[in-house]
Amino acid sequence: MRMFFGVLSALAFLLASRRFYLTESVGYDIGGLFLLLIGIQLFIAAIVFHEQHESRKPKPPAPAEGNKGVDESLPHSR
Repeated sequence: MRMFFGVLSALAFLLASRRFYLTESVGYDIGGLFLLLIGIQLFIAAIVFHEQHESRKPKPPAPAEGNKGVDESLPHSR
């Protein structure tokens, strides 16, 4: 989902920059401003989805307090 929003955001930025380039003599283009706004919103949505995905990843279990650096499977470590 985040890749989809990222691609759509890039496409909206590309289309907005093309519209601004084509209407450079006029000064501004409402359609270009709209595409720029949509691109910014999609970019922010992609960032939010990425952060949400990262926070839901399972974290590795922390080592127990009593076994710091000691491997129970090795007989010489006792």
